[in-house]
Amino acid sequence: MLKNLVCPMSSQFIDKGASRVGASLTALLLVLFAATGFWPIMAYVVLDYLVRVFANRRGPTSWVACQLLRIIGVEPVLANKGPKIFAWRVGLLMAIVAFALLPVSPAAAVVVASALAGFNILDGVFNFCVGCILYTYVVLPYYNRQGPSMSEAR
Repeated sequence: MLKNLVCPMSSQFIDKGASRVGASLTALLLVLFAATGFWPIMAYVVLDYLVRVFANRRGPTSWVACQLLRIIGVEPVLANKGPKIFAWRVGLLMAIVAFALLPVSPAAAVVVASALAGFNILDGVFNFCVGCILYTYVVLPYYNRQGPSMSEAR
């Protein structure tokens, strides 16, 4: 099943190691938020995702991840940015929902943030992209019904 996953492709590339370290750092921030309820942490996570998704540049967490890897001497390994763009969009949506839930139901905000932390742990620690699964089974079937077929896209 996992061999058949199809992720969106991009003409841009990112450092896979830095991406995984960044996902792990984001997970740590989200766990810290869940443990403390300190809302500025969640605000930072939302802003970090906003930069990644809309500014088409590294967010502050990604920058820290790159610097950590540079300091310990890990060489960059390039990977296609397309799957990460989609995953960041899903992460941004979840982060915004968690932040918006804070004044209404802090417990619900912690549940959503914890789920997002889990997705980041899967990506950062286990190199398992939940965004790829969502894309394959939720977005791609709809796209194939509504958009051009794969043969027309060639």
